[in-house]
Amino acid sequence: MRRQLGFISVGIMVLAGPALAPTPAQASSTSESATVAEARATIHGRPSTDADTAARLVTAYWTPERMRAARPAPMPDGVDAPDGEASDRPGRIGAPRDVAEPAAPRSSTATLSAAPAGSGMGTQSVNASPGVGRVFFTHNDEDFFCSGGTINNPQANMVSTAGHCVHPGNGGSVWFDNWVYAPEFTEGVALHGLWSAKEFTSVEGWVDWGYLWWDFAFVTMHPRNGDRLVHVTGGQGLSVNKSKTLSAMLLGYPAEAPYDGLSQYYAQGNIKAAGTQRVKLKDCPLNRGASGGPFLRAWDNALRFGYVNSVMSYKFSGNMYGPYFDDDVLDIYNVAKNKQ
Repeated sequence: MRRQLGFISVGIMVLAGPALAPTPAQASSTSESATVAEARATIHGRPSTDADTAARLVTAYWTPERMRAARPAPMPDGVDAPDGEASDRPGRIGAPRDVAEPAAPRSSTATLSAAPAGSGMGTQSVNASPGVGRVFFTHNDEDFFCSGGTINNPQANMVSTAGHCVHPGNGGSVWFDNWVYAPEFTEGVALHGLWSAKEFTSVEGWVDWGYLWWDFAFVTMHPRNGDRLVHVTGGQGLSVNKSKTLSAMLLGYPAEAPYDGLSQYYAQGNIKAAGTQRVKLKDCPLNRGASGGPFLRAWDNALRFGYVNSVMSYKFSGNMYGPYFDDDVLDIYNVAKNKQ
């Protein structure tokens, strides 16, 4: 039985709390901003190199109690038209294409819970996706969470998320620690277990400068019990250079009232262009905790997958913003997609 997501229509949400990433004070060149930024994931500050050891350590650390106590990661402060965007990222928009196709799970372990995720109050009933999950990580000895989406890459091991869910965007060398992904996190339970990060792939425009138009990342994951992530949960497709005005489904784990972050929720509507290389969904009710969750085009409610077309970055005036996925993003994906 497929779980259906809840949609709650609310007004503008004011996001409080300190941001993990400061607003950049100066501009860099486009070539520097578009350069890939990579790092090996760590557990308790040490590089994560062995899948079995990683699984043991993160399972011991991320107890149900610790996951419940984790705070939703603050979103970056944002505006509708950030200074310097056009000069730093004028965009490389090539032919519209799908560079990865959605894939259903291979494993029977992706059977869905019969428990509802909330009352459906939208115009349709939306099924929860096993290809969307909650992300947990540690920063400055505090535990946080974001959202993410599984990508059907060649190695079947990728998660898309926001840049501010892997690195504070302050130019420092420290990436977030104890990073795990809990696909289809439901009612506070990791239905398909915890998957440990192996390597982060983002871009210097976020890592060094904290620019909102570069706020995305791809994370490659260790196998778990000998299985690869996408084979267990299925994966979203990935699109680049598509229209900035199309219908999108946003999925994530918002945690400020009226949400609790314990299950998936959705928002759906027609996105619009924002600035030079961003998109936005107007009057989006989702809030902190949904960071990194996917903007999905061509959502298939029966398959429960679509094509990642952006990721949730920040809220401003009630609208949800994300970086536009063009050939700049494709370059970073191509660096990450074949990592073991």
